[in-house]
Order: sequence, then structure tokens, then C-alpha cells
Amino acid sequence: MRKFVVISAIIITLLILGMYTALQFKYNSLERSLKEHLLTVEGYSESDLVSIKAKFASMPKFPVYVRFTDDPDTEYIFTDRDASDWKQLDPKEPQRLKKVNH
Repeated sequence: MRKFVVISAIIITLLILGMYTALQFKYNSLERSLKEHLLTVEGYSESDLVSIKAKFASMPKFPVYVRFTDDPDTEYIFTDRDASDWKQLDPKEPQRLKKVNH
């Protein structure tokens, strides 16, 4: 019985670590993708960005929050809609993406 409990605890720990690692990988991937989009497509520079942080939420599942140098107190929310098609979700002005996303 004790052996079963130890093996179960190890399996559960490995599953939790695996899920945590996969989630961190997803966050890092989204943050890199949005940063690349803002720099190459939208024309922002590194110095225009204060922070980019992906989080887990209910809708959308993985929003990415960005703070810009010219408005550091405001978090702009973006999503890639699982297709690398970045869109600003919140109605805050200014709209940070230059191209129109429908």
C-alpha cells in the first residue's frame, strides 16, 4: 500500500510539473510572438515597450497584456486568436495595432 501511495505521489507531481512547464512554454511563445509582431509589423521599437505578459483567463484563454512607454499605467490586452492574427481586445484609445483586424 505504501509503495502505491509513493508511486501515485510521484506520478501526480510529474503531471503537475509537466502541465506547469507546458503553460510556461505557451506564455513565452505568445509573448515572443506578440513582441515580434509589434516590432516588425507595427513598427514599434524595443524602447516603446515596458512589459509584455501572457496570462491564463476564461475568455480569451490566453490574453497578452502590454504596457507601452508612452502610457505605462495602462495595460492593453491582445489575443492571437490561436492563429498569429493579433488583435487588440480592449476598446482603449489609442488603438495600438495599425492594421485593421476583423
